[in-house]
Amino acid sequence: MRMKRRGLKLLVVLVAALLAASVGSGALRPTATTVGVGLTLSVDQSALGVTVGSQAVVLGTVSQPGSLLGSVSLAVTGAPSGATVTYPHTVIAGVPFVISVLTGASTPVGSYALQITATSGTSSATITVNLVVSLPTGFTMVLSPPSRTVVDGSSTSYTLNINRGLLAGAIGLQVTGLPQYATASVSPSLSILGSTATVNVNVPTNVVPGSYLITVKGTALLASATASAYLIVQPQTYPNFPISGTPDRVLSPGGPIGAINVSMTNPFNAPMTVTNLGVALQSTDKTGCGIGNYQVTAYSGPASLTIPANSTRTLQQLGVPRAQWPQVQMLNLPSNQDACKTALVQYKITATGNGA
Repeated sequence: MRMKRRGLKLLVVLVAALLAASVGSGALRPTATTVGVGLTLSVDQSALGVTVGSQAVVLGTVSQPGSLLGSVSLAVTGAPSGATVTYPHTVIAGVPFVISVLTGASTPVGSYALQITATSGTSSATITVNLVVSLPTGFTMVLSPPSRTVVDGSSTSYTLNINRGLLAGAIGLQVTGLPQYATASVSPSLSILGSTATVNVNVPTNVVPGSYLITVKGTALLASATASAYLIVQPQTYPNFPISGTPDRVLSPGGPIGAINVSMTNPFNAPMTVTNLGVALQSTDKTGCGIGNYQVTAYSGPASLTIPANSTRTLQQLGVPRAQWPQVQMLNLPSNQDACKTALVQYKITATGNGA
């Protein structure tokens, strides 16, 4: 039988994410954890101190096994009178949440046990945080909102409100707790005479994703105060960095195997590490010619490939031997001699890109 040569078309569908990462100061880690029936509840501070007229914040996370479905309800009890407690009443497992306690002028000085309870169906977990309320030394400050979520490579801001009391002089401000490489500025200035300021935080792409407790310290002639809020940094993602490739052979039944010299473009200003490279058959445009007429051999080269900033590299240019490229072959079946004639085969190339 005469072998007929088949045409081939490659459809590239990209699944990729560029994650900015670096070596920096460590993000917050849980200091207290309670394991309930099917739920685990953690907080990063087991004790909080707050002055009357100020705000305390604590960050928590809930985890649950995959067998538990549905949302996780959150409840907080035990706050002192005259205090306002703010928190999300429904949380997602694995996603950090922030609880804030804003004390008022009528809040009594003392020690209180805040009970945080997470519930999912019949499963629950409770953890206790000790809250100590004391008198201020002359003025108080509140940083709001209690938390900001920001993506690597962007910026955010907080509002600092100062209750001066009888204080009339300048207050010097200092911002601490920022992750490595992040910067902060205070407007109108680092030494203010008013009662309101804006704290701007810039988070470049090399900041390690995580949760950070940002603290503003105010210092006057005979008094000082602090105000804190959380900065939650999420990784930067890029859903479509360019990737493509076609087999280097024309496919025919039982004919030579075509190897795909995948080409990857890094459009970003930092090296990109590509992992999880794969090729999968999608469909053909011929009735009666299914993808079962073709066979794909997975990529078997190095698990990690580095693409320099603002450049394109093929597997060949990266030194990967042809035998390790993804490969596709048309099987020699009686049913595909005519049914697959001039068929256009669609493929999906997938990869994950991580910022260096």
